[in-house]
Amino acid sequence: MEKQEAQAIEILQMICGNSGCVIGDSGGKDSSVLKHIAIKAKEKYSLDFRIRHNHTTVDAPETVYFVREEKKRFEKMGIPYEISMPRKTMWQLIVEEGVPPTRLMRYCCLELKERTGDIGERLVTGVRKAESTNRKQNQGIITIPKPKKGLKAQTEENENFISTVKGGVVVLNLDNSETRRIVESCFRTHKTLINPLIDWDDEFLWWYIAHENICINPLYGCGQDRVGCIGCPMAGNQRWQQFERYPKHKDAYIRAFEKMIESRKQKKLEIRPEWKTGKKVFKWWMEDKNMDGQLAFDLDGNIYEEYT
Repeated sequence: MEKQEAQAIEILQMICGNSGCVIGDSGGKDSSVLKHIAIKAKEKYSLDFRIRHNHTTVDAPETVYFVREEKKRFEKMGIPYEISMPRKTMWQLIVEEGVPPTRLMRYCCLELKERTGDIGERLVTGVRKAESTNRKQNQGIITIPKPKKGLKAQTEENENFISTVKGGVVVLNLDNSETRRIVESCFRTHKTLINPLIDWDDEFLWWYIAHENICINPLYGCGQDRVGCIGCPMAGNQRWQQFERYPKHKDAYIRAFEKMIESRKQKKLEIRPEWKTGKKVFKWWMEDKNMDGQLAFDLDGNIYEEYT
């Protein structure tokens, strides 16, 4: 068993062994690896876990179908798998908030991804971050005073843990910018977040997927290196490729922006000069530097002026 795999299994067992956990499944490669690790922890320690996927209403069709198949696969193994539907769609949120989602204003993540689950639950994520040489200088985030028999010996060579003088184990922070750790506490949702893959780099992750023959989202086979919400501002220039592949999502965003403008008018809120139409809001949102009036061709070869 690879060292990284063994460490991830031990992290799950040490933190979730007594009370179980929820595995968050985004439909991406990290989540697929995480589910695979959880199965191994279940086989080795009888770890009790269930899986949750938050449907965002702006997922790629391939992701939606992949998640449905994963749900069937895990339920056949007797593992509960929930697809949580949001109270509001992305299109409703845009109108309600009165602004498009941005890198700094990510209300969509709060509503579509984080308002699920139970207070105090242990939520396991596939968050990863480059390994930090300063991790041992950080304060331990959680202490296990009396680890189960055998676990203490198995973590002696794991740099994410240190032993206490009384025989306990401290789970160390793992971050290089005081942002992400192996174990985090969310004071807003009162959840414990566990990130067992946090020090896995891309090279090892892809090797592990191939070595273990892990089933992943088919979008990765289509040249995609990121699986997430279509149009997410965090995706950068990849958004243009997304909207070329999913033009109906582009149309849906533009319709939502048009309704957003009307809502702002009704509320007598200021409207930016760049937000005269839904298309112009889309242009602003996509940081499109092309001048208005640029000529474009539709699928039938007809010429029209874009954004006018």
